[in-house]
Amino acid sequence: MPASDQLYWIYLAGALAVGVILAALLAALFIYQRLNLKLHQTYAKKLLDAHEEERAWVAREVHDDALQRVAILQHELSEWDSGEPSVGDGPERASMRVDALRIDALRSELQDLGVMLRRVAHRLHPAIIDQGGLLPALDQLSSDVSRASGIDVETSFEDVGHASQLSRERALMLYRIAQEGLRNVSKHSGAKKARLRTRNTGGGIELSIQDFGQGFESTDPSKSAGLGLISMAERTRLADGRFEIRSTPGEGTTIRVTVPVKG
Repeated sequence: MPASDQLYWIYLAGALAVGVILAALLAALFIYQRLNLKLHQTYAKKLLDAHEEERAWVAREVHDDALQRVAILQHELSEWDSGEPSVGDGPERASMRVDALRIDALRSELQDLGVMLRRVAHRLHPAIIDQGGLLPALDQLSSDVSRASGIDVETSFEDVGHASQLSRERALMLYRIAQEGLRNVSKHSGAKKARLRTRNTGGGIELSIQDFGQGFESTDPSKSAGLGLISMAERTRLADGRFEIRSTPGEGTTIRVTVPVKG
């Protein structure tokens, strides 16, 4: 075989070997990236699970301890107030009237404290998801936000068949996204009206939060990376979903999350 032919085959074999090595390296890099992504997803999911467990624990403490203490104080206050002796007119009577006013004020404060603690417990761990599912929980959330912020939150739950098929984990994920989204609306948008919607999308469910506030430039990294958007996007990604945000200055912002029912 001529020397030129030998060189040709040597070059060809070398090129093939380099190609095989490059292909192996690319395959190894792809596998590494997939494993790294899987590890990141697993770690992020464990963090979110731990966060939810901590929320549930605090909610139980509020409900089982703090609220019970408030109830005991209310009962003792009522018992003490009912034992008030009757007195005639004069300084003693005036003093008793002042004490009665103070007792009424304290009773009112305790009642308000009980309402606040129940609201905190509900925000930390929405038991209504376990009792009625996602949609009643979202409806309650919108009512709570409207009452607390004065924003008119319009709800629309269309084609709700898929919502009942969601696992508790995914229902809670969508609830947390709605909770964070409506919190952003009340704190940052300056809007007087918002919309919270769900609808079926083939094998998935779409949740959207829309406000009619000041909006922002979607290309602004300080906005796109803030306002809880990273947390919402991460929760969506862990559920193999799609997260979209559109915002226009002066027109408002829409957040749209779509997740598969199964998975």
